[in-house]
Amino acid sequence: MNVKLKVTEPIIRTWYFLTGFAGIGMVGYLTVQHLANALNCRRVGFMEMPREPPFSAYVVNTNTLSTPGEIYYCPEPGFTLSIIHWDGDFMTRYAHDVARAIAHWVYINGFREAILFGGLDNRLRGDDNDKLRVAVTSEYRNRYSLSGVKLMELNYAMVGPLALLMNEFERLNVPAIAVLPYAEPFRADPNAAIVAIQFLKELTGVEVDVSRLRELAEMIDREIREIQESMKRREGPPHYI
Repeated sequence: MNVKLKVTEPIIRTWYFLTGFAGIGMVGYLTVQHLANALNCRRVGFMEMPREPPFSAYVVNTNTLSTPGEIYYCPEPGFTLSIIHWDGDFMTRYAHDVARAIAHWVYINGFREAILFGGLDNRLRGDDNDKLRVAVTSEYRNRYSLSGVKLMELNYAMVGPLALLMNEFERLNVPAIAVLPYAEPFRADPNAAIVAIQFLKELTGVEVDVSRLRELAEMIDREIREIQESMKRREGPPHYI
């Protein structure tokens, strides 16, 4: 296996493992990044990756230089977060190794359950007003109730790293749930991340301030409106022949 997780501090409460990736609406990534900030989590480990992306930046906050893959620990709620800050060709090439490394690390460390975040294309939403769907492993279904929440529709499919990770958890009998809010398919969707975090409260009882995500959503909406208005001005008045 080419990807390794190395923890530099002990994780006392292996209760909830959470992660998400840059997929539809960037819901998974926006969610775990926000949790790392809002819950004052501290970085306790890294992912060692082959030929990792040649990028380094302040991503989570300006106090810590982010590496491509990191582990954060939030002692009070018992959350452990895995965050991968760069996607693209790197994840296409190494997604299988990343999923296997994460899944086996979660299994070996005996986490109570895994909670994954992703997005569903909002064009697939039916006539109901549901905000999300979930997918669960067989072991999750054996342990926990699913009353009040709808599973992803039959023959719909998860794709990408999240799908690989759920497959690994299924094979390892890890109780895992994928939280999949409906999201904008072609842009970042902070509102969908808010839906995911609100559902996280139902699963764990942990309340998280989402004001920063609301500000980000308002900023994106404002920029979209400005672009639309600019395009209308460029079109000018109608021309008659």
